Amino acid sequence: MPNPYAYPLPVPELIARFRDTYSGAVYDVLDELGFPNQALAPDIKPVDPEWTIAGPAFTMKGIPEPTGDPDLRARRIHMFEAMKATGVPIIDVRDCSFDTQVAHYGEMNATVGSACGVIGAVVDGGSRDTRFLLERGFPLFCRYLSPVEAVKRWSYYDWQNTVSLRGALTTTVSVSPGDFLVGDLDGVVVVPRELVVEVLQRTEELIAHEDVVRAEFLVSDDPVGVYRRHGRL
Repeated sequence: MPNPYAYPLPVPELIARFRDTYSGAVYDVLDELGFPNQALAPDIKPVDPEWTIAGPAFTMKGIPEPTGDPDLRARRIHMFEAMKATGVPIIDVRDCSFDTQVAHYGEMNATVGSACGVIGAVVDGGSRDTRFLLERGFPLFCRYLSPVEAVKRWSYYDWQNTVSLRGALTTTVSVSPGDFLVGDLDGVVVVPRELVVEVLQRTEELIAHEDVVRAEFLVSDDPVGVYRRHGRL
């Protein structure tokens, strides 16, 4: 299997440059390229409104599991080994199989994950231990907060396959290993792996253009003329 984290540019550079963009601009570029359905559901939001994320996806699929299967629980540590083996900073992306009963993430996940290269998490489900996550400044995006333990209710199942998270315009959005996620207070956008560099470059150009337009709007007494020149509002 080809390395999903091999891009034309180094991963740290991609992360740093995407962090200087914002989700709305990234979405606009994807929309113009014919990929309008890349925004995750609007209730997948940062726990702290100041948090942002940018980075390649490491995907995980979890399933409802009422028995507390010890074999499934024992496998979890191998997922973290696989995270570390990527050799790059990654976003922990969790497909929770539409479960809404438990917390699917927490402070221990963030602690172990951080030691294995995880720089943030996007969870289509719940999280807990929020005070500890806030104290350490670990950027987590999720749907809800809950104190409910996952053991004997939900479990890790598999990782590094294409997963499905709830979408804004479609029922789900597919996320594959190596896709880039860009998130802020407005929500999370998924950039397909093969488009990462093109979308980054186009987004930077768009933001630079917006800066020019914004400056003109601030000083012009002819906003219609500014709009006609640039076509952006």
